[in-house]
Amino acid sequence: MQCNVCEFGCEIDEYSRGRCRTYVCTGDTIIQDPDMGYLGAYPVSIETIPLLHYYPSGKFLQVFGTGCNFQCSGCVARLLASGKSLSSTTLTPSQVVEKALQQDCLGVVSTLNEPAANYYLFRDLAVQAKEKGLLVGCSTNCYFTEETLNKLGQLVDFMNVGIKGYSDRSYISCGVPSSAPVFRNISLLFDMGVHVETSVVYSRGNEADVIKVAEAVSDISPTIPVQVMRFIPFGDAPIELEPSVGEAESLCADLRKYVDYVYLFNSPGTELLNTYCPECGSLLAEREFYGPMGSRPVRPWITYSCDCGKTVPVKGTTAVERFNEEGFMGGYRISRAFGMVHGVLTCLGILDDSRLIDVWREISDSGTLMKVHHMIQQPYAYLDFVRLIAERANMPEKGEELISFIHTRLELVKSLAAENSGHKVYYCMGSPLFALNAGRMENNLVAFSGGLSINKQLQKEGKPGINVSPSFINENNPDTIFISGFLSRPLDEFYTLCRQYGIETDAVKQQRVYEVPPSWDFGNPRWILGLMYIADKLYPGNSGIDLEKEADEFYRQFYGMPYGKATPNRSFHRPTSGTWHVLRCTHA
Repeated sequence: MQCNVCEFGCEIDEYSRGRCRTYVCTGDTIIQDPDMGYLGAYPVSIETIPLLHYYPSGKFLQVFGTGCNFQCSGCVARLLASGKSLSSTTLTPSQVVEKALQQDCLGVVSTLNEPAANYYLFRDLAVQAKEKGLLVGCSTNCYFTEETLNKLGQLVDFMNVGIKGYSDRSYISCGVPSSAPVFRNISLLFDMGVHVETSVVYSRGNEADVIKVAEAVSDISPTIPVQVMRFIPFGDAPIELEPSVGEAESLCADLRKYVDYVYLFNSPGTELLNTYCPECGSLLAEREFYGPMGSRPVRPWITYSCDCGKTVPVKGTTAVERFNEEGFMGGYRISRAFGMVHGVLTCLGILDDSRLIDVWREISDSGTLMKVHHMIQQPYAYLDFVRLIAERANMPEKGEELISFIHTRLELVKSLAAENSGHKVYYCMGSPLFALNAGRMENNLVAFSGGLSINKQLQKEGKPGINVSPSFINENNPDTIFISGFLSRPLDEFYTLCRQYGIETDAVKQQRVYEVPPSWDFGNPRWILGLMYIADKLYPGNSGIDLEKEADEFYRQFYGMPYGKATPNRSFHRPTSGTWHVLRCTHA
């Protein structure tokens, strides 16, 4: 039989489950795999979905399953998209609704994997949620057939539609023949009164295509928000495709010629998460970076109109009390937890995704995830995380091998720090004004190396950091500045921003600003190399650390490749094989 959920129209019979791998055929009917359910349900703020013009600061229950009809390079939720079952225990729609009511959520929202892969499950959830007065929405690639969309549009209140690009070429790279159904469906949803916001991936080289997206959205309505997702190579995609934050900000300025509301994500410190009046340019709502593809209001957005008389189209009222997620919960951060487990398993020599799935089953409850969140923030505690994963994977000996490698280097740096201390350090992510939280691993690596982290003075919490003023940096006058290896910014852009903001610290004057190599300071066992990198920069010529040798030993022992042949990416999983040399490309 032919599936009619999305435009692929897969033939599904007793031997085939379609592209999503989540549907089965019984007699003359296609149904959801009976074993399918929701793998997780966590309360989140609406801005982490992200939606910015819908019930600002509202608390919603985020749910996700498995399966996707697209096959995109660099997918942030690759395992969820694969359609493989990640848990023996799942939630039914009625259980999800019960959780939403118990936790005082305004509604439920399906994210992370594609709801087209769980259409019948999501439809049942929507019906039951609406019966209880809950709002319903999803993040989707919106490749539904027109017939399915007309039915779904009667059940949902809001959607964030992820657009791959305007050209068919941008969709072909995801195994999809054409972009036309997506723009058709956005128009249909808008006409049906569904609140629609759009997101588009911007990778270096597709600027013209992103502009065409804005033009096409404007043809439907210039009031539909366009969220620009700066491409981050979390998967195997080459790091050269990642545009700088500055490049992304420049593109957003071009998009404002077509649509009224343009936002930039995956870019710590940018001001383009804010809402500005399209008529006079006044600041109307202020937000800050809040993890992958997320944002957080700096203060409640109460008034949706500008002093000039322009009204911003916002549905719903602002929540009285803002909800803050903890640990890995909220938006796409759960995918980072997958990546951290994957990173350890890879170093243990486990490359089979099914083994990752087995381990994930045992640690995916919210209580264990919270413990993991704390384990990964301190050097010695991280060893307990490795031991936990190795035990769950039944690879204790290999786990102790990794622990031994890390522990030996920890003792080396500890001895070095005992003889050298007092060097003031500032650690930021993406922008000079976006400071990493005091308790994060990166700042703990600085402290472990004997440095004095000025970030430790910051009391305000955020994910993964907060905006600070130039005066905070100048008054503390750090000797060295490190830029995160997770979300970075080229040094030429960084120094330009320092001049623009009036940052005149010793670190800037003496050009002691360093980009930590990608994924070397957080999220995977390579942080031990990041620790040695930090120590080497704090005590140049006095550390006794041969970083090239240490990196080569680690890569050969735990990735099976020489360091010189490794091509970096932002993935916690592993580098890919290539010829790009990290250290020589990251010196000031």
